[in-house]
Amino acid sequence: MVFLDECMDFADSAWVAFEHHPWIEALFNNTLNDEQFEYWLAQDLPYLGQHITEVAYPKVPPGNPLIELEKEYSRRSDDGRVELKLLEKVGPFGSSRWAARPRRDAFLNFWVRTVHEGSFGDICAALYVCYSFDKTFGERYEQEKPTDLPELQKEWVEQWIDPFYVKLRLATEQGLNEAGAHSTPYQRETMKWLFLRGIQYQIGTFDAAWELSDPWPGESAPQGVLSNIPDGLYDTGAL
Repeated sequence: MVFLDECMDFADSAWVAFEHHPWIEALFNNTLNDEQFEYWLAQDLPYLGQHITEVAYPKVPPGNPLIELEKEYSRRSDDGRVELKLLEKVGPFGSSRWAARPRRDAFLNFWVRTVHEGSFGDICAALYVCYSFDKTFGERYEQEKPTDLPELQKEWVEQWIDPFYVKLRLATEQGLNEAGAHSTPYQRETMKWLFLRGIQYQIGTFDAAWELSDPWPGESAPQGVLSNIPDGLYDTGAL
């Protein structure tokens, strides 16, 4: 049994809840409405997460290809991801860190803290759920072959079939398994908890999209897919 298997056993119920989240089930059953889909897409737009891994580069062990894969991931996030099409609708504020709603913001801060404080194994544990979309969405899409999906939903799911995302997941698995094989019991326990928390945070972002609700305290205007912009304070040059 590799260490990933131990992490999966530790987080089993959360992983099942993630893979079969109502939002995901509705997507594959072609019953996800546009508002729920766009809520998720918009909350996947604040790409703080694409840059925080640069801090982790010195922690990547020799032989693991994650640095080059992360550089490619950042490039794709800047100009190739399907999510970016939503900027035509929500405007440039959607790509700023301030657009995130609480559950997305909490997830990003979880990654920031892990990358800053943790070992490479910790980082792989925390990021794994995000880097598993080639399985959660890509493999399932190829197996079930859902038909008549709205065009944007179809494009979003099909991007996870790209072999690049398989390589990204496998590099993360390699890092996690190697760290687990050479760590103390305490370090292994820490990685398991980070693995679980990553899944739980991811579930929270899908909960928000499914419920169409994740308000910041004190918001004065009706909430939408993005955090509300205080009147008179929006300056694209300052974001």
